[in-house]
Amino acid sequence: MKRLLLATLVALLPFSAFAQRADIAALRAYAEKAMPRCAGSVITLDQLPSAGPAGFIPFNLTQTSTDKTCGRKTYMLYSPSSQQILIGTVFPLGMDARPATDRIAEVVLEALKQPVHVTIAPFPLPDGLHAVSMARDTPYGQFAYHGFIDQSQAWMVVGFRGNLHTDPTQSLLEALNLSAAVRRGDPKSKVKIIEMSDFECPTCGRAHKKVEPIIAKNLKKLDYYRLDLPLFEMHPWAMDAALGARAISRVAPAKYWDYVNYVYANQEPIGKQPFEKTLHDFCEDHDINWSAVEKIVKSPAERAALLDQVSRAFDVGVNSTPTYIINGTILGFGPEGSFTIDQIRKALGLPPEPAATKPAAKPAKSKK
Repeated sequence: MKRLLLATLVALLPFSAFAQRADIAALRAYAEKAMPRCAGSVITLDQLPSAGPAGFIPFNLTQTSTDKTCGRKTYMLYSPSSQQILIGTVFPLGMDARPATDRIAEVVLEALKQPVHVTIAPFPLPDGLHAVSMARDTPYGQFAYHGFIDQSQAWMVVGFRGNLHTDPTQSLLEALNLSAAVRRGDPKSKVKIIEMSDFECPTCGRAHKKVEPIIAKNLKKLDYYRLDLPLFEMHPWAMDAALGARAISRVAPAKYWDYVNYVYANQEPIGKQPFEKTLHDFCEDHDINWSAVEKIVKSPAERAALLDQVSRAFDVGVNSTPTYIINGTILGFGPEGSFTIDQIRKALGLPPEPAATKPAAKPAKSKK
C-alpha cells in the first residue's frame, strides 16, 4: 500500500465545535511516539478547515527530518468522544446508490491497478467505524489490505489505529503479534528490539552485516526478536526464504541463526538458482531433516500465516525493510543506517559508533 497517493479531503461539514475540544499538545506528543523516529525529526499538526470521516477531527500530520529518506506527510484523525486516533491515508468514496463494498473496490482498483474482494465487518468499532478487508490473489494465496470505513460510509481510512490514552507503542506491538517471531537474548531485559527484514533485500543484507555483530556481543543486555517481512512483489525469492526460516526455526531451532547469516551473506549467488535448491543444500549441509522442512514450506496454512504477518505490518505502516523497533519506537534504516545503529548502541548503553576517518592526504610533490 506504500504506493497509494494521499487522497485530498473534501469539505463536508464545519468542525469548529470539535476543534475547541482537541488538545493539540497531547495529539502532537502521541504522533511523535507513533511515527518512525528519524534524525532531526520534527512533527507538525495542522487542523484542516473541513471535516472528513464522521465524528473525527482531521489534521495534516507532517514529519520532516535531516534524513531525506525519512520524512512523511499523512493524516491524523481524532475523535473527541472516544479519544480514538487514526493515522494514515484517507480516501473519499463518493456517495451514490452503489453498496460501500463496490465503491471501495473501485477506489482500490484505481490505486493498485488490481481487483480486490471487499468485505466489511458487520459489528461496529467505536465511533461507528467498521473494519474493512480488501483481499487479492497472489502466487502464495490471498493477501489482504485492511482499513476502516466511517459511519457515513463516505470515507475509508488505511493506517494505524489507537487511542490517545494508550501508549501507541503498546498498540503497535499488539497489532504486529510477535508470536511468530524468533527470539533470543534475555527475556527479562528492558531493552526490546524487533527486526523486521526481507532475506532478498540488499539493504537488509548490509544492515545485517553492521547490526548482527552488535547484537551477538550484547545478548545478555537485550530481548531480541526477528520477524520476517518478505516484500514478495519486489523480491521473487523472499517469500520462499522466509518460509524456509519459519520451517528451520521449528525443525532445527539451533540452526536458525546460521541460516539467517548464510542467506544474508550469499544473496547474490542465491538469486541465480531456484531457492528450493538453496534451502535443500543448506539442510543437507547442516544435518536438518529436509522432509520436515519441505512439509512446512509447502503448507498452504503456513503461507497464509506468513501473508497475514506481512499484512499486519502493512496495516500499521511498516512497509519497508529493514525496520527496527526499539522499545516500541519504529526506526527505518536508510541508505547507511548510521542513525539506527547509534540508537541501538544507545539503548544498549554503548558509546556512539566512531565516525569514519578519512585517509591522510598525500603530501604534494615539489615542483622542480
